[in-house]
Amino acid sequence: MLLLMVGACDEHPRFQMDAPTADAAGPMVDVTTTPNQWVWVPFAGTTCANGTPAGIGINRAPTPGGDLFIYFEGGGACWDTTTCTNGAAVNLDVMYDAAKLAADVSGLVVDHTTAPAPLDTTTYVFVPYCTGDLHDGTNVMAYPGGPTIHHTGGTNTQAFVDALAAGFHDAPELWVLGSSAGGYGATLNFERFTKAWPSAKVELLEDSSPFIPILANYPTLLAAWQPTLPPLCGSECQTSFTSVFDAVVAGHPTSRIALLTWDDDPVIKQYFAYTGSLAPVQADLITNHFNHPNTKVFEATGMNHTMFGQLATVTSHQVRLSDWVNEWLLDLPTWATVTP
Repeated sequence: MLLLMVGACDEHPRFQMDAPTADAAGPMVDVTTTPNQWVWVPFAGTTCANGTPAGIGINRAPTPGGDLFIYFEGGGACWDTTTCTNGAAVNLDVMYDAAKLAADVSGLVVDHTTAPAPLDTTTYVFVPYCTGDLHDGTNVMAYPGGPTIHHTGGTNTQAFVDALAAGFHDAPELWVLGSSAGGYGATLNFERFTKAWPSAKVELLEDSSPFIPILANYPTLLAAWQPTLPPLCGSECQTSFTSVFDAVVAGHPTSRIALLTWDDDPVIKQYFAYTGSLAPVQADLITNHFNHPNTKVFEATGMNHTMFGQLATVTSHQVRLSDWVNEWLLDLPTWATVTP
């Protein structure tokens, strides 16, 4: 049933959500693109890490009035001179254009002619990752002895949301998701989508993006990126990454919020400065933070990272991942947390 985009990705003072403005990053962009093909849409006034323009890819449905499927690309993060020069984040020095988009979406299958409802009328949006800030920064940072990085993922995303909301204002449902850094980006920017489509159903899925405690560098990345945190974030979000997720959940009690995660993900372990097994930390996250009627987890045993590329093959407790994601997407009553 599910026609899902598959992205390859490996892989933080108090800031609140600003009200959307049409000129937040530049003039409003027309997102009316040719249907049934990926089209690169650059946004004047937005920036990738190196100051060149950012944008999005759109694969527009031929039938108007359908849903939106928004996928945030992943690819690490950087927050100091070392991490911003050692390859910890992707696309820091790229000039993003149509050719780059074509390469990034070459493995993403979208076929409106054969897809079942509601995906036959769904428009797909690919949000490239080129700012090193989990898609949520609002700052230009000159690192000592290193590069100047435009950590402007949040500013960019607001411009994308404004244009998409103008072009697809009648979308009845939005699926907002991403892998790794992209899953964090989908979560951190979730409020932007729910505010822009107040009458639509807006759902969230994080692939390998667990909001477990960050053991090192959390204050450093907050200062470097100056991210936009959820409106319900209090002072606890300045010291607890998990509290950021809790604020998103508290603000959206009717949205379906899903996490796909490996119990001992080595990429998350490295970035979050863990040395032992992540399994107990993941178990605490599932038990104490995904304990709401609208929050569910698909956890599998293994030292792997990201799951979208293995929808048909990953299973946990005799449940196939593709079936579980379909249940999330279609709001089926069988959708439930699955652990090994």
